[in-house]
Amino acid sequence: RAHRRRRSVWRRVRRTHPLLLAAGLVGLILLGRAAWLSASAHPLTAGVAAAAVAGVGGLVLDRRLRRRYRTRRTISATDGMTGQEFERYVAELMRRTGFRAVRVTGRAADLGADIIASTADGRRVVVQCKRYTGTVGSPHVQRLNGTAWTIHRADVTVLVTTGRLTANARDLAGRCGILLVDRDALAAWAATGDPGRLLSRRR
Repeated sequence: RAHRRRRSVWRRVRRTHPLLLAAGLVGLILLGRAAWLSASAHPLTAGVAAAAVAGVGGLVLDRRLRRRYRTRRTISATDGMTGQEFERYVAELMRRTGFRAVRVTGRAADLGADIIASTADGRRVVVQCKRYTGTVGSPHVQRLNGTAWTIHRADVTVLVTTGRLTANARDLAGRCGILLVDRDALAAWAATGDPGRLLSRRR
């Protein structure tokens, strides 16, 4: 149990403090170098120089890591994706925000289940992903409704799209108990890390 806690802390530090880790790593390398050169350089001077270089290196690396992390958290990251890349993007977002056993199943004969996962309390989640630039209408909802509950045994069914949902699609989804995540909702989910009702609502 203690080992699991240490591993969990390490994962959180890696995610939230890349600067600290980068500076520490570079500092250790440079301090080792300074110790090796201690015969010709004053140890205190070498140590200060090492710390300064470590800080600068850490700042540069931290900026790059944070820029990449922010890109993954904005909806614009999906604009150039293929359908399969979008499925992996949604799966990654689900893993980051509390879903468990997330796996991408999307293929030609997936019968509407691109991603299957579970909530923390064990409910089965079936997700269909639509990487569209236009509108998603009620026929997409109808097809998902025809397979999610009976074939995939879903407790929670979700349609995620980068497009816009028509009023008929929203009306039908509400009657069928299907949760909809359009472009705006997906952008909010990616930016805040909060899946909202996806983890709380039951059919």
